[in-house]
Amino acid sequence: MRTGAGSRDPLTTLATVIAFVVLFVATFPLFVTAITAFNATNETVFPPNGWSLRWFRNIARQPELVQAAGFSLVLAVVSSAISISLGVVSAVALTRRKFFGRDLIDAFLMSPLLVPQVILGLSFLVFFVRVGSRQPFLNLLFLHVVITFPYALRVIRSSLTRMNPKLEEAAVGLGASSLKSFFLVTFPQMRPSLFVAIFFCFVVSFDNFTATAFLTVSGATLPV
Repeated sequence: MRTGAGSRDPLTTLATVIAFVVLFVATFPLFVTAITAFNATNETVFPPNGWSLRWFRNIARQPELVQAAGFSLVLAVVSSAISISLGVVSAVALTRRKFFGRDLIDAFLMSPLLVPQVILGLSFLVFFVRVGSRQPFLNLLFLHVVITFPYALRVIRSSLTRMNPKLEEAAVGLGASSLKSFFLVTFPQMRPSLFVAIFFCFVVSFDNFTATAFLTVSGATLPV
């Protein structure tokens, strides 16, 4: 019986090689761009003709970019916090409760992932014009929560489906309330998924351009 490297499945080896090639092709342009940013000259060349932080210092001298970066950071943090909070509540309800129309509600909550962001941004623009909303930050916040919420819901719900609900039931049987058993038993097991969900929500919000461009009136985000 062959063991070790000799017993490895050829298909697994081929899939691993393909995965590394795809990963390299996808990330190499980002690596080149990051290294080129340290170029000391005005030419965009790789490898750089000397090393310098001049272009990073130049960003700090542009008040529009600094203000936009701060605006995007606040928007991403607030929208991520709201999406994670709603995602935890919704995931628990959809995973641990059985009620009429649960699948329909789940599909509705995940629907922003299926709608093109051009249509989503235009729809929000028409809606806010109709209602006469003149709060650019709140308008963008509402849009970004709708965009990022499905990511939080999917990640958190996926984590909950892998947990054993009997552990929480055992805590209740030992005298803990439902809320206390959730925070003492379930919530600690959810922490890894919460970190992943926060990362997804923050990146999607901070980097969003297509839908955000329709609602940018004053206080443009950094991508816009």
